[in-house]
Amino acid sequence: MELDRLLPAYEFRSHHHRRIAADRDTTWEAYRTLTPEDMPTSWQLMRMRGFGRSGPPGPADDTFPVPLLSTVPYEEVRGRAGRYWQPRPTYAPLPPGDADAFRALSEPGWAKAAVGIRVVPDGDGSVLTVETRVHCTDLRSRLAFAPYWLAIRAGGAGLIRLELLRAVARRAEARTGA
Repeated sequence: MELDRLLPAYEFRSHHHRRIAADRDTTWEAYRTLTPEDMPTSWQLMRMRGFGRSGPPGPADDTFPVPLLSTVPYEEVRGRAGRYWQPRPTYAPLPPGDADAFRALSEPGWAKAAVGIRVVPDGDGSVLTVETRVHCTDLRSRLAFAPYWLAIRAGGAGLIRLELLRAVARRAEARTGA
């Protein structure tokens, strides 16, 4: 998995998946063509946090998280380092999309968040997986991030991941008539 190459060590993790009644190509294309209209709740949550103006996290919004790795078909990793626990997050001064700079960041005070999206075949359908990992660069940032993670894991971030899975399934299955 590309996520293992980018962020193999982490303190926080969430994992969501869904079986979709569509082949891998159709499911991946459905993911790649998501729009803010497909994920209205996510779009509003992201706007409230100031993560971007163009839409929910996904291909339609390259502001957060930033694409970092897409070296294999049907998989990509997006991520960004920030101080997410602040009311308005600040971000590490890394070149956008630079996986090596993201990997190398070790300066104290940051949480490196990466989201891996992957589609694998499953019989006559496919499985879409969204995994989020967060590694904090020091104990102080880990202690600051932990309460934030507890709040968003089931709330905002969890809802965004579930809405993404539903939106992709709806698009992909509509294309196949499932």
